[in-house]
Amino acid sequence: MKATWTLLAALIRVTVRNRQGLFWTLFFPVVLMVVFSFLGNSTSHINIAVVEAPGTSSPVVSVLKKSPGFALHRMDRTRALAEVRSGQMDAALFIPNTRTGGGSSTLTLRYNNANLIAGQETVGSVTAFIAQVNVALSGRPPAYRIAAAPMAKSRASTYLDFLLPGVLALMVMQNSLFGIGSGLTRWKEKGILRRFRVTPLKPVEFLGATVLNYIAVGFATSVIIIGLATGLLHATVVLPLLALFLVLLLGMACFLAIGFIVAGVAKTQEATIPIVNLISFPMMFLSGIFFPVSSLPKTLSHIVHYFPLTYVAGALRGLMSGQLTLVSGAMRADLLGMAAWLVIAGLIAARVWRWE
Repeated sequence: MKATWTLLAALIRVTVRNRQGLFWTLFFPVVLMVVFSFLGNSTSHINIAVVEAPGTSSPVVSVLKKSPGFALHRMDRTRALAEVRSGQMDAALFIPNTRTGGGSSTLTLRYNNANLIAGQETVGSVTAFIAQVNVALSGRPPAYRIAAAPMAKSRASTYLDFLLPGVLALMVMQNSLFGIGSGLTRWKEKGILRRFRVTPLKPVEFLGATVLNYIAVGFATSVIIIGLATGLLHATVVLPLLALFLVLLLGMACFLAIGFIVAGVAKTQEATIPIVNLISFPMMFLSGIFFPVSSLPKTLSHIVHYFPLTYVAGALRGLMSGQLTLVSGAMRADLLGMAAWLVIAGLIAARVWRWE
């Protein structure tokens, strides 16, 4: 046991001195979180060029001005179309002078379809708002009203609050998968693992110290990321320490087991890079790190639901949003998913692992 702790201390010193490794372990997730948090928390509105007869003011324009979701800019027809075409305006709204038969009036909305998603969002927002204006101007009470209320355990949150658990989950995967996969393969390629076998150090002591090193680095990085997010970026999250410790530990163990598979299959360090990228990249962009899994197409979301990173991110987000506890049904499902991946990956790793 003493040999394990001695080797662990040596491995931690090596990890701390590896500046490039520290960048990808710590600074990369922090930079990622800072950049995306500012992008997600920035306020945005729809820029609309309004074209109507000089000296007139439609009730629609008056109501749109009061909405913080729209920024109105009066201009003539030629300039309005030119600015929509160039992307300076999201849309141009043409308001006729008088109402036509039946007392109704047709508003023409021209938008740039170069960005299909932004265009559809603009049309949907304006259409919904005009529908509300029609109800207000008709003088009739609406047939239905919406009474919106937050859930009992939900809390007001920003995109940073959503992003922070995802970045933690991403760090867990990157640190464990890249660390074990690349590190052990490098040692195996240089013959270091073979030399360890002729020393008094037992294989279980060596592997135990290696695993503990990556777990210690993972927890230290998690504390730093949470501290920066809550202290400097003012993230407001719940921190149930015991539950977070268990989820992070299980998540790291899961990806460490997958890393052992990579180290067992790859014969050179160069071979680990495409294997690790093949495993990590789909999960990085699909497992709910930067946007909810529910926004994906239905069939794809069903597949992504079973990714190990989806379980880790879901469990961390549930805990840090205050909506889940360790005894919640959704939390138990995530924990069982991680445990299943740990068992399956551990069995495969034990079969494919080679010291040389």
